[in-house]
Amino acid sequence: MAAHPGRRLREVTRLDRSRVAVAASASSAIGYAIPLVVGLATGQLADGVAASAGALIVGFANLDGGYRVRVATLLATTLAGGVAALVGGFTGPSVLATVVVLGAWGFASGLLVSLGSRAALVGMLSTWALLLAGDLNLRGQAVLHEAWLITAGGLVQTMVALVAWPLRPFAAERRAVGDAYRALAAYARAPTTAALQSTAAALAAATETVGANSAQTGERGALRTLVEQGEWVRLELAALARSHVSGVDATLRAAANALDNVPPRRESTPSLEALNRSAQRIDEPVARQRAARLTAWIAAAGAHSRVGAPGAEAPRHPVRALRGELTLRSSAFRHAMRLSIALMVAVTAYRSLSLGSGYWVPLTVLFVLKPDYGTTIARGIGRTIGTMVGVTIAWTIVTLFSPSDAAIVILLALLAGAAYAVYLANYALFSVVLVVLVALLVEFSGGSPIGALIDRLVDTAVGAAIALGAFTLWPTRETPDTQKRLAAFVTAQGRWLAAILNAYSDDSDRRLLRPTRLAARRARVEAWDSVRRALAEPPRRRPDARPLRAVLTAMDDVSESALVLAAAVHDGARAPREELGPYVTALSGSFDEIAASIRDGTWTRPALPRNETLALNGHDPTLATVAAEAMSVLGSLERLERTWREPEPADPQ
Repeated sequence: MAAHPGRRLREVTRLDRSRVAVAASASSAIGYAIPLVVGLATGQLADGVAASAGALIVGFANLDGGYRVRVATLLATTLAGGVAALVGGFTGPSVLATVVVLGAWGFASGLLVSLGSRAALVGMLSTWALLLAGDLNLRGQAVLHEAWLITAGGLVQTMVALVAWPLRPFAAERRAVGDAYRALAAYARAPTTAALQSTAAALAAATETVGANSAQTGERGALRTLVEQGEWVRLELAALARSHVSGVDATLRAAANALDNVPPRRESTPSLEALNRSAQRIDEPVARQRAARLTAWIAAAGAHSRVGAPGAEAPRHPVRALRGELTLRSSAFRHAMRLSIALMVAVTAYRSLSLGSGYWVPLTVLFVLKPDYGTTIARGIGRTIGTMVGVTIAWTIVTLFSPSDAAIVILLALLAGAAYAVYLANYALFSVVLVVLVALLVEFSGGSPIGALIDRLVDTAVGAAIALGAFTLWPTRETPDTQKRLAAFVTAQGRWLAAILNAYSDDSDRRLLRPTRLAARRARVEAWDSVRRALAEPPRRRPDARPLRAVLTAMDDVSESALVLAAAVHDGARAPREELGPYVTALSGSFDEIAASIRDGTWTRPALPRNETLALNGHDPTLATVAAEAMSVLGSLERLERTWREPEPADPQ
């Protein structure tokens, strides 16, 4: 962090506009305001505030993702939050019971990161409900009443989301599919390796948003088919871009214009007609045929055709996935343990030191402490800066203005909407909004907003110190996991390439093309994310970036060649196994050796398939295609080998 303060500050203050959740924040703000309005109208202000707290927590489950995913997350958060509020309420009066329960709940919450961001969000929000209820120091029937109000607020939030959905059905799904086709258009205009990998990421995001196991009926089915057709478009685009034939550039530009209009309002558009004319003007027969297939896929996508949508993979069983993480070698397990201990320290500190609204201490720990160093530091800085700015703004509002209760409710709804909108886009800005919201909520409830603001400053400082201290005392080094994920990426890429080459000689091997391609894509995402986390660690633990990036670059280059080879297989290209067999065997061995070297951290020079590549017969058209891409793959592996063998250049003095 000390080496790059400017970069860290830019990361904290950067607003990711693509993640500003405008539509979802509007419905969530309404869901938050309803309990406040009802409480104000009925004279049950305390009950309205308690229910609004549940609505505020559950509202964060309504952000990002497709409709079905969000509804499932809302319901899971409401149920888990209600149970957590009940448990937290009953254990709240006892410091020991609170520490034990919070430690166990925090551990479970931390472990859920292994199941994905949605499960982790449910765990974090339910822990928030546990902290809130435990801080109220209730007993007996009051605990049941408060837990019910928090649950009711969550149910109100869920019902508002359900009612609001018909106003913009499949909005998130349409946006994700549209983003995928815009990425395809961008690649067609500038066919670089980076742009090609951006299309893979966009199509993977669209698949997750639409739902891989969706029934192929109705609009969701049409969107699912559009994603699958996008995969075929990507395949043909990559192969066409690598053909280097006269007229292809014009066809790619025409394809970009046609992709910008998917899905069009009618089956035939001027851009699609222009693409068809451009494809017919290509002289080289193979490229012309490929351009014709590309035109057909784009036309089918525009017409919402339902052609060629393969089945999806079965997801991992969550119980088996969690059981597999119960080891100190797992980063999720270490994060869960670190979060559990930090929360127990935080709740002990605020209960022992009488820190006023001290539950903000463990809540800060909950929001700041993440599985990796870079995100934890960014969150800590963002929380601190945001709190200080928010306190200044809130202090000004509550001292210069005296808004009525009705005006405060309106302001609270607007602030809640703003908090939801920017939560995923910028955490520091979210912290600013949340501080102002809390100050107005305290004033609305009849408390002292100035005292709450002072408490908030102190509590945030203590909580951030505990979170950052926990990571400092028990750091999770990302580099060992990075080596494993890079090795897994190399292995997955090699298996996909081998499956493609084997399919040239055996049609039965074609069934492996889709699962190996998806496995390579998942491995790529995990490898890139792990490298990003490793390079965000402190300088003394940060690995050399050159070999890590060299692996990523080499495998992306290999992926581009694999797409060209896969396109030929799908076009019906065939080659005898005796011609390709030695090359496939040698190539697979090279990938296995490279993966083993990366995993062990000690580079052993692999036996690259140089002779087998040169031995491919270039006279047969199919083998000529394989030979050309084989040379490209060999070049990528040779560049990777040189990077790993060469020492890092010394810094200039």
